[in-house]
Amino acid sequence: MNSQTSRKTGYESLLTGFPGRTDRGFLGWSTTVLLRTAAGYALFDTGAAGDRPGLLSALAARGVRNSDIKTIILSHLHFDHVANAECFPQAEFLLHETERDYLENHGAADPAVPLFLAETLLRQPQLRLMSGEPEVLPGIRVLCTPGHTGGHISLSLTVDGKQVVLAQDALKHRGEVTAVTLTGAFDAEAARKSIDRILAMADIIVPGHDVPLARTDDGFRSLSTCRERIEIVPGGQSHALTVQ
Repeated sequence: MNSQTSRKTGYESLLTGFPGRTDRGFLGWSTTVLLRTAAGYALFDTGAAGDRPGLLSALAARGVRNSDIKTIILSHLHFDHVANAECFPQAEFLLHETERDYLENHGAADPAVPLFLAETLLRQPQLRLMSGEPEVLPGIRVLCTPGHTGGHISLSLTVDGKQVVLAQDALKHRGEVTAVTLTGAFDAEAARKSIDRILAMADIIVPGHDVPLARTDDGFRSLSTCRERIEIVPGGQSHALTVQ
């Protein structure tokens, strides 16, 4: 767990996002992060419905039970980030109030918002709306990073003296570090400002659909190869998807 002790703030990607699309629409392989603080375990996002076996297996491999997750922080209300919230009924759900407003005013026009699920989440008694940029857990601060959606948030923490930004879809993949045109943005101008803010402050960036990125003298580089595998069940063909 990044060599963190049980009382020191740390993070670990349980599921690493992948920067891909299909002709059918959104691929939706997103990053899900386990947070460890003095207040206990938390998750930053919960992935898509198809991620459920992998998410629960990743937690079990680390000896973390569903009931050990005390807090679920949601970056935004897209389907590939909220679908497994129901697996943690004992947790408190945290959502920024500006994302609630985005859902109410624009959710029906956003094809990545699962309206029934999002509206159900808003009715849960354990949901708490945040405002501003609070320290939401010990050592973990909210960053308002709108653009991808109207109320998207990222998280900031310090690990081993380095500033880490868990960006999620405020910076989806390495291509957005220098991209002139941003895809999938509700507000492209706001999205670019959010990316620039993250780039200015971060030593390490954990994107929503890519491997972590590290600051270098000439920009940011990926810390590992982004790799997934698809198996075609009839015939058992296996295909590796790799982003260097």
